[in-house]
Amino acid sequence: MNYIWDILLKADKQNILRENIKFVPAKVYSPYMEIAFADLNANSLPSDNTIEINSYYRFQHIFGELLDVNFDESKELIETFFDIVIHFLAEIDLSQGLCKNEYYKKFIMKDIRNGSFGYELSENINEFNKEEIDYLLSGLITLYVTGESLHLFNKIIRKTFTNNIVYISNDHNKKLLIYLAKSKTQKLKRKIDVIINLFLPINMDVTIYWDKHFGIVGIDKTMKLDGIVIN
Repeated sequence: MNYIWDILLKADKQNILRENIKFVPAKVYSPYMEIAFADLNANSLPSDNTIEINSYYRFQHIFGELLDVNFDESKELIETFFDIVIHFLAEIDLSQGLCKNEYYKKFIMKDIRNGSFGYELSENINEFNKEEIDYLLSGLITLYVTGESLHLFNKIIRKTFTNNIVYISNDHNKKLLIYLAKSKTQKLKRKIDVIINLFLPINMDVTIYWDKHFGIVGIDKTMKLDGIVIN
């Protein structure tokens, strides 16, 4: 994390609201870095969400006089102003770096929130974290371009349910058997429903197996009586 925009993206990944990040002027910093972390190898935000910034790295023309060490009045007001301005500059950094796909994601997400994809999805999308939502939106863009829904379904479900296994029935190529390796909860049920509804054709027949796998003849670990589902 070398720049202020890195901090906002890291906050998104850690499910921290951007407005809960507090930027403060660094007292000790490297002239070659914008973020003044004591640990240069840090890959997560500090527990208090306070980030020290070397404002002279890129913004000396903005903060040069304001942060003059000889100016000792209204410190609290100056720190509040500094935090607001750095947040604003970080958002500008991000918007200037957005590629076309990022704009598409924003528009799709707005449509989802507004119910353009149906009321159920507008509600269930809240069960996903920011990283999972990004996978969903990227998958939708790829789906519109390629139309390869089954491949995308496998990719998205792996990101959300890491130990899942998806089988295509030997008897019917429109039937999927999905083992999720998770205990069933309403939250997870809503998640898998979203993924199925977005990425599978409506003529697909899907059977979900949660924390118990179905037995497969010849594979011993799937044939334990207390750990399988018998259809």
